[in-house]
Amino acid sequence: MLVIGHMTIDELEFPGVSRISPGGPPTFCSTYLRQVGFMVKPISVVGADFKPAFRLYEEFGVDLRRVKVDDSCKTTRFRIRYSGDMGRTLWLINRCRDIRSEDLVIDEDAVVINPVAGEVSWGLVESIRGEVKLMAIDLQGFTRRFMEDGLVLNSGDRGIVELALRYADVVKVSAEEVNQSPVNPGDKVLVVSMGGKLAKMYTGGRVYWFDGTVRVDTVDPTGAGDVLVCSLAGYLKMGLNPVDAFIRAVALSTVRVTVNGPFGRVDPWLLDYVTSELGRLIRYSVI
Repeated sequence: MLVIGHMTIDELEFPGVSRISPGGPPTFCSTYLRQVGFMVKPISVVGADFKPAFRLYEEFGVDLRRVKVDDSCKTTRFRIRYSGDMGRTLWLINRCRDIRSEDLVIDEDAVVINPVAGEVSWGLVESIRGEVKLMAIDLQGFTRRFMEDGLVLNSGDRGIVELALRYADVVKVSAEEVNQSPVNPGDKVLVVSMGGKLAKMYTGGRVYWFDGTVRVDTVDPTGAGDVLVCSLAGYLKMGLNPVDAFIRAVALSTVRVTVNGPFGRVDPWLLDYVTSELGRLIRYSVI
């Protein structure tokens, strides 16, 4: 499976501690899905300033052949500040260039398109659609707006969800990225992530949710939404039905927050426990 978007350098600020780490959807998807048996291949563009991080990916067994180093730009960079309750504020510090058609090597039949700063155009989405069987889109990089000081705001509505559903089999959006109730996706899959309240899934005329939550020790929530959409696409590609795929994807994204950074190792026992609990809590109603 391919994942397309900018790899990033993240300046992370937690209460009492700060660190700088590689980030971006291609990072979190490739490292965390690797731990549950998926080979995710990043397609990205970075600056030369990202080269020292490549060793970390190689140690994890990540295929970096589709990551281009462009000396004309510096790697996309965010400052991410978390509050005590893990509320998040983002600033865009630097942005590398757009991902272009000549950067793409589409040699898999499933792709997740997950930009972070508008680096993927809808024209590029349309061209990729004809080359794959399964496409998932995370709308975060399409809905974000950037203020003069780099502050990241969200601005989305039903229209952008409908546009994404024209192309994608799976669309993921966060509750803060849409200002109206989600549309009925028909036989496609629409997932709305809701932070500590987990997520909802709309498909086949039903909405699925969890009647409760599973308490875990949240250490670092960065990239949890990326893991959610990529693992959902991966499980669907594997042939799981949408409900089982949704449960497993939410479980992996939940366990992801219990370890630090993109190269943390998930606890297999905890993942099995969370998956079992979510299976017990899943509910649905007719849309």
